[in-house]
Amino acid sequence: MIDTLIFDFDGVIIDTETPDYLTWQEVFHSYGVELDRALWGRFIGGGTEFFDRYQHLEDLAEAKLDRVAIERTRDERYLRMIESGPLLPGIMDYITGAKEAGLKIGIASSSPRSWVVGHLERRGLLDRFDSIKGGDQVSRIKPDPELYLASVKDLGGRPQTSLAIEDSMNGLRAAKDAGLLCVVVPNEMTGDMDLSRADLRLEALTDMTLRSLLAWADQSAQ
Repeated sequence: MIDTLIFDFDGVIIDTETPDYLTWQEVFHSYGVELDRALWGRFIGGGTEFFDRYQHLEDLAEAKLDRVAIERTRDERYLRMIESGPLLPGIMDYITGAKEAGLKIGIASSSPRSWVVGHLERRGLLDRFDSIKGGDQVSRIKPDPELYLASVKDLGGRPQTSLAIEDSMNGLRAAKDAGLLCVVVPNEMTGDMDLSRADLRLEALTDMTLRSLLAWADQSAQ
């Protein structure tokens, strides 16, 4: 029986991923070059290597950048877009329903824990979660399973009775390799990824109630 529900953060609770790409695309366009969507997608939700956006832009534009100025203006616009955006559809119903059902609720994010905590605090959601694990608390981020294993352990659960909700290929790989059931809810930035390992794909959490999802998951976990 499923007793633990673990959410990814970026792209599952708040859409931080679309604004991130769009604001970087604006920077690239200001130098007359394009930020390749497929390349960017390899690093959504984690990744096995570091993507230096500034170096990539310098290589394409053949220009030396004022990295401090770009970071300041780009980050300001990015944060404004995130903070003005809503929670993703259905997420509050799932969080509330999970609490009412007595599930242990966690977040496992490749982003730093402070990033997740800050956004949850601003929206009054921090106390809704029993555990928050960030990428700076493990040695390897997604697609490595370490984050999910750490989250399950912190929640006092077991992979076999835990359900992950993800949006990206890196997150899906991490959850499945950790032994969890995984539901993917792709967004504008992740919908064209290979998400075939998912146990279930939804276009939005509003497509299925948490009660129905848990009934499906309990049957699938047998």
